[in-house]
Amino acid sequence: MNFIQIIFCLLTIGIIAFGSLINYFESKLPHFLNQTFRYGKFSAKGKKSKLVTEVPKAWFKHFYLFAVLIYTYVLILVTTVYIFNWNVPNYVSSALDQICGSSRYAYTSKNKVFIAVLLMALQVYRRFYDTHFISVFGTDSKINLSHYFAGHIHYPGTALAILCEAPIFTEAPDEVTNEALQLFNLSYSELFSIVLFLYAWWHQHICTKLLAALRKNKKGNVVTNEYKLPEGDWFNYLSAPHQTAEILMYACLMWLLWHNITWFYIFTWVLSNQIETILLSHWWYQEKFKNFPKNRKAIIPFIY
Repeated sequence: MNFIQIIFCLLTIGIIAFGSLINYFESKLPHFLNQTFRYGKFSAKGKKSKLVTEVPKAWFKHFYLFAVLIYTYVLILVTTVYIFNWNVPNYVSSALDQICGSSRYAYTSKNKVFIAVLLMALQVYRRFYDTHFISVFGTDSKINLSHYFAGHIHYPGTALAILCEAPIFTEAPDEVTNEALQLFNLSYSELFSIVLFLYAWWHQHICTKLLAALRKNKKGNVVTNEYKLPEGDWFNYLSAPHQTAEILMYACLMWLLWHNITWFYIFTWVLSNQIETILLSHWWYQEKFKNFPKNRKAIIPFIY
C-alpha cells in the first residue's frame, strides 16, 4: 500500500468505527467523543468539552480555496503533458515516487485521466463558488478540528490518487502510453460518466441554493441562522441530496478510473463518510420536524 491508500484506508476505518458507535451506542459514549464526531445542525447537545477543539463551520471555505489552487495546477499539468507532449517535471515524478511508490503501474487511459481531472476541477471550482457566495453558515455552527484537517487532506489526496496511476506519470503498457488523447471521440462509457456526473453536479448546486434560501429573505439578505426543513428539487425525495450527489459524482469517477487501485480507497472514504453524514441528517430532520414528509428517504429515493 502507498501513503495515499494508507491514509484514506485509515480515514474510512475511522468513519465506519466511530460512526457505528455514534449510531448504536451514543448514549453510552463519553460526551467529548460525541462532540468530536458530530457537527453543524446535528452537533452534540449539552456542555462543550474542553478536550475538543472546534472551529467555525464557515472554515469549509478554506478547503475549496486550497482545492482550487491544487486542481488548477493539476489541470494545467495534465494538459501540457497529454496535449502538448511536455515532460512530467522532475519534482512531480519525485513526489509521486515518494508518496505513491516507484513501482506503481498505470492501466487507465489518458482520456479517462484527463476527463477525471477536468471533472474534479469543475467540482472544486463550483464548490468554491457555492461556499463563498451562496451558502449561509450559522454564526454558532462549528466543526471539529479533525474534520477541518480531513478536509485539507481530501483534495490533495484525490489529485495524487489520479496522477500516481496515470500514464506518462508512471510506467504503463505501450498501447496505453502511446495512445493519443481523443477528447472528440469519447466512448459510450466515458460519455455516460460525464453526463451523470454533470447531472449530479448541477443538482448539488441547486440543493445548495435551496438550503441557503431558507436563511434569506426575498431580497437575498440573510435574516436568520435557524435550521428549516428544505423542500424542492431532490429534497422532495431525499433528506441530504447534496451528499447523495457527491456519492454519484465520485461513483462516476470510480467508473472512469476503474483500473486505478488508489482511487478505490478515495471512493470508499467518500462513500462511508457521505452515508454517515446522510444518516445523521435524516435522523435529525425526523426528530426536529413533526411535519417531516414520510416519503422522504435517506439515501435512495423511494427505497431507503
